[in-house]
Amino acid sequence: MKGKLDLLRKSMDDNKVIYKIRKFLLSKTFIAIQCLIGAVCIVLRDLPCFAHLEKYTLLGVGMIICVCLACFALVLCDDIISTLAPVLVCSCIAIQCYNSFDFFIKFVWLAPIPVLSILFHFIVYREKFDPGKTWKGILAVSIAVTLGGLGKITAAEYFNGSSVYHTLGLGFGMLLAYFIMNSHYRSTSEHYVLRFHFSHIMTFIGSFCVLMIVYHYAINWSTFISTLTPLDFQWRNNVSTFLMLTMPFAFFLSTRKYPYIFLGILQFAAILFTGSRGGALGAAAELALCLFAVVYTDVRNRKKTLIMIAVAVVTVILLSIKYFESFFLPVIFRVESVNVRAGLMARAIEDFKSNILFGRGLGYMGNSDVHDPAKFALCWYHSAPFQVIGSFGLLGVFCFTYQFINRMKVVWKRPTHFNITLFISYAGLFLMSLVNPGEFCPLPYGLLATLTFIICDKNNIAAELCSDSDKEGSVDFRLHR
Repeated sequence: MKGKLDLLRKSMDDNKVIYKIRKFLLSKTFIAIQCLIGAVCIVLRDLPCFAHLEKYTLLGVGMIICVCLACFALVLCDDIISTLAPVLVCSCIAIQCYNSFDFFIKFVWLAPIPVLSILFHFIVYREKFDPGKTWKGILAVSIAVTLGGLGKITAAEYFNGSSVYHTLGLGFGMLLAYFIMNSHYRSTSEHYVLRFHFSHIMTFIGSFCVLMIVYHYAINWSTFISTLTPLDFQWRNNVSTFLMLTMPFAFFLSTRKYPYIFLGILQFAAILFTGSRGGALGAAAELALCLFAVVYTDVRNRKKTLIMIAVAVVTVILLSIKYFESFFLPVIFRVESVNVRAGLMARAIEDFKSNILFGRGLGYMGNSDVHDPAKFALCWYHSAPFQVIGSFGLLGVFCFTYQFINRMKVVWKRPTHFNITLFISYAGLFLMSLVNPGEFCPLPYGLLATLTFIICDKNNIAAELCSDSDKEGSVDFRLHR
């Protein structure tokens, strides 16, 4: 059997048509097409001729197309990074489908298609097992997540569908996903340089998120212009989280092609228009880190960048004098959500005290009187530190701290501009997780966090394998490129 599979892989590798298809699947054009498909489905949803359809039908079509593209890539392309863009576009569309479990569960009969595609890819294109550098941290967190609530949580709470999904997704399921991804993601390829290809994927996804926000404002322009306050929409925190993950990569690419810096600034501006308070505060800190890194590394354009920053600061000050009160104050003093988060944080402390070693567990629903979750969602504490102590107790504090240290070792082993960009991207997710579930959602944020440090590790390996002309210089705190 193994010989037949090897023969199949060799015949596919030698096929010129498949070679060209793979080259296309690993191109920026393929990424752009997927973003365009997602944009079309979002726009069509609001046209009168489709008003008779169910609320999420066209968004569902966009997601199914993305899944089909991912399946196509899984079967024909031996490089798993080709599936990243369709998965991320699908995730971006999904954030507009709040509380849509009952709608999408009707399509569960399509599940065999991606399942078989995944099996085909990992059987035919199997790779040598590579444990990588950050598996120990994920193992520690897996233990904490699995034991969360021990001695307090009921069997009904622990084994309900949502609890099992999140426990596996954040625990040993994530560890399995890590081993698979780390063994299959490549440090080098004839079709791309990893740090640039990954940055292009993330920048395209960020641009797609900006487009989603711009379109939402376009169809609700009269409401916005009458109040000059950010529009209130349910997916504001999710889209802000995506943008904080993607924004640093536009700044990284600007050191090669300077106009990318304006795309990074545009993504920051888009976060401000989401009305997400956590996004605005976190993105401001993230923007400062991005600009600092760019000014430090891009000596050729340093003067230009400093002038642009000065102009931007003056512009922001002038606009704030006139519009701060109308634009930001209604967002800052959105009392209802503040009260909910304060109540959940207080409950987290109570839950921690009730079971100091293991917490209450992910499936604990005793706080639903403070925050009523959507169907198939957990009763989150909406803040990572409180989630850790409330759900996993002291064991969780130890394990999550260990994972963080484990991940940072990979970043600072070779602190190039790209690795620092990966760190800033993760920092954006971490900041959003302080006021939202964030990284505790296995898909997509938990998986993206795991992938971020896989890419970092692979980038370190690539530096040892590539020629001097392709190498990226390490930081000696002069951040040479």
